[in-house]
Amino acid sequence: MLPLVLFILLAATLLFWKWQGNHWRRLGLVAPFGWPLVGNMLDFALGRRSYGEIYQEIYTRNPGLKYVGFYRLFNEPAILVRDQELLRQILVGRNFADCADNAVYVDHQRDVLASHNPFIANGDRWRVLRADLVPLFTPSRVRQTLPHVARACQLLRDQVPLGRFEAKDLATRYTLQVVASAIFGLDAHCLGSHKRMVPASRWLEWLAPLFQPSVWSLLETMSLLHSPRLGRLIGHRYVPLPLQHWFRELVEARSGGDNLLQWLAESKRGLGTEELAGHATTLLLEGYETSAMLLAFALYELALNEDAQRRLHIELDEVAQRHAGNLIDPVALGELRYSEAALLEALRLHPAMQALQKRCTKSFTLPDQKPGASSALKVPLGTVLVLPVQAIHLDPALYPAPNQFRPERFLIQPPVGCRFLGFGAGPRMCPGMRLGLLQTKAALATLLQDHCVLLADEDQCRVEVSPLTFLTASRKGIWLRFKRRTRRY
Repeated sequence: MLPLVLFILLAATLLFWKWQGNHWRRLGLVAPFGWPLVGNMLDFALGRRSYGEIYQEIYTRNPGLKYVGFYRLFNEPAILVRDQELLRQILVGRNFADCADNAVYVDHQRDVLASHNPFIANGDRWRVLRADLVPLFTPSRVRQTLPHVARACQLLRDQVPLGRFEAKDLATRYTLQVVASAIFGLDAHCLGSHKRMVPASRWLEWLAPLFQPSVWSLLETMSLLHSPRLGRLIGHRYVPLPLQHWFRELVEARSGGDNLLQWLAESKRGLGTEELAGHATTLLLEGYETSAMLLAFALYELALNEDAQRRLHIELDEVAQRHAGNLIDPVALGELRYSEAALLEALRLHPAMQALQKRCTKSFTLPDQKPGASSALKVPLGTVLVLPVQAIHLDPALYPAPNQFRPERFLIQPPVGCRFLGFGAGPRMCPGMRLGLLQTKAALATLLQDHCVLLADEDQCRVEVSPLTFLTASRKGIWLRFKRRTRRY
């Protein structure tokens, strides 16, 4: 069935591209690729290249243009935005209201719990849902989650693997342990004690594979980012049905305590079980996967870059000396500025989402491509505007030597404007950014306080990104090893 579905959909797309090859030229918008662009999109549709790589090529091959017209999959004209000021207007400024909706396709009847995610919800509903969650992530509230993080870090410290290990697997075990405790007050049993991995828990069995490459993940990515019709055809659910039932059971069985779900229930007493389950789903899915990905890639980049790891070790030793060896302390964590910069630099190189997609809900006009030119474009209602995060993060005009891992970028000049979109920007940026950085920084400090991280094999190739998933994932895993080091205090 899978090859037949792909053949029918791609054949229809090719015929449409051939029939309307001059669409953007008639609108006055340059379409520089023509048929070569079709080949690029086919590379994505056939699982040869990620959507981030496709958008990066369009971005890179069109210097000097503020925006570029092209065809996405399934006959859809779209606009890729390059200009920093225009990106700011769309994400934060005067055009935000014209394209506030994220172009992500989830069937709200099939995916009732996922429809409560502020990133997925559209219209006015995303504001209401986001307003429910934002109070959970104030600086004071995030500090209150530190005991949950500290307990997970202690388990992590007790079982640091000294042999060859897959970094994303270890990071996922840790983040699931944190979010299960911080959201529900539960022990997920994802990390054992005394250097012994516990048998796989339901948390690991059901959640660890959720956003990873699989036989269906390319079609699921295409349906999520491009086609609700394809999603209906393959019966795609963003949250699988067994998980939806389980999340509802967890919410119904909650017994109070000092956790995010209890804080939400107390602050929003009008929320019913379904609304709480929807918010719990958002907190859980957004809380574990992207942080695990960030931790795994940060360890990988530090293994590749000895000088950066040496500087991070110096910072860990200096801060630990001032705090009696305790790095999982709110003040100590706040002093780990280089460690945080290393995480932000890893996120620049490996953003969780390789592009943001906005849908025009009110027609507006894009400015002239060049000063003095009469080439302004009225964006039609429903048009998708692609904001190519990966391409922006790797633009040498914004980041000199963009492929090099240089954490000091974020010490010398904190991210401003839309140069850094690791958490999005503007009213729809990630509300859980503080908690994500807290749990990831705490894990990084825990793992590297007494260890160096190395590549598992000295001659191994660079990690390849899977072209099959909408969240960034490695194609063959991130294989590393730890070696004990002596603290210098």
